[in-house]
Amino acid sequence: MCYGRILGKMTLTGLFKTMQRENAALVKFQRRSDRGLMLAQRILTAVIGVPILLAALYVGGIVWRVLVFLIIMAGLVEFARISGPGLYLDYLLVSGLSFLAVTYSGLDGTKLLLWLVFQLFYYMIRATFSGMHSFSSAFNLVGVLYVVVLYSFLVLVREEFGIVWTVFGLAVTWLTDTGAYFGGSCYGKRQPAPKISPKKSVEGALFGLLAAALTGVVFALIAGSSLEQTILFGVVLSVCAQLGDLVESAMKRERAVKDTGSLLPGHGGILDRFDSLAFVFPVLFALLSIFS
Repeated sequence: MCYGRILGKMTLTGLFKTMQRENAALVKFQRRSDRGLMLAQRILTAVIGVPILLAALYVGGIVWRVLVFLIIMAGLVEFARISGPGLYLDYLLVSGLSFLAVTYSGLDGTKLLLWLVFQLFYYMIRATFSGMHSFSSAFNLVGVLYVVVLYSFLVLVREEFGIVWTVFGLAVTWLTDTGAYFGGSCYGKRQPAPKISPKKSVEGALFGLLAAALTGVVFALIAGSSLEQTILFGVVLSVCAQLGDLVESAMKRERAVKDTGSLLPGHGGILDRFDSLAFVFPVLFALLSIFS
C-alpha cells in the first residue's frame, strides 16, 4: 500500500513535469509562429508600399507633396486616438489644410514660421475655451507639431536637394531599422532603455549603425559622392532614426498603447512605421545645408 502511494505520487509528479515541458515548448513554438507571421506581414506591406512611395518620390512636385500630406493626416488621426480627449477634429483639419496650402505655394522658412505661429495661436485659444488641462494641452500641441513640422522636411529635402538624397535618407532609416531588428533578434542582450522599449538592445543598435554605414558606402559608389561624407551622414542619421523610434515609444508608453494604429499590417500605424523619419529628415536637411 505504501509503495503504491509513493509510485502514484511519482507518476503524478512526472506527468506534471512532462505537461509543463510540453506547455513551455508550445508557448515557444507559438512565439516563433507569431514572429514569422509578423515578418511575413512586414515584407508584404513593404512590397506594396515601397513602390508607391518611390513612384511618388520620382514624380515629385505636387504628387510627392500630396503623399506627404496624406501621411501627415493619417499620423494626426493616430495621434488623436492615442492622446485621448483634447485633440479636436477641427484642429486636425486646420493643421492639415494649412500645411497643404503652405507646401503648395512653396515651403520656406518664413512661411513655416508663420504657420507655426498660426497653429500656436489657434490651439491656445481652443484649449482656453474648452478648459483643457495644461499637461494635456501641451502634450497635444507638441505632438501635432511633431507630426506636421518634422514630416514636412520630407518635402523640403526633396525640393531643395533632389531625389537622390531623399532616397538616401529613406534607405538609411529603413536599413537601420532592419539591421537593428535582425541584430537584436539574434544577439540582443543588453537593454539601453528597458522602461521605454524593452525589446530594443545595444547589440541591435550597433547592427543598425553598421547597416547605415554600409548604406553610405553603397551610396558613395553609386552616386559618386564623398565616401567619408556619406558614411558620416549614414551613422549620424542612424542615431537620429533610433532616437526617433525611442521618442515615439515613450509617447506610446505615456498613453499606455502598443501601436498607434493598424493601417500597415506587420508594422502598426503610420507613426509606428515613419517615426524615425521625423528625426532623420530635419537632420539630413541641416547636414546638406552645412556641407553642400
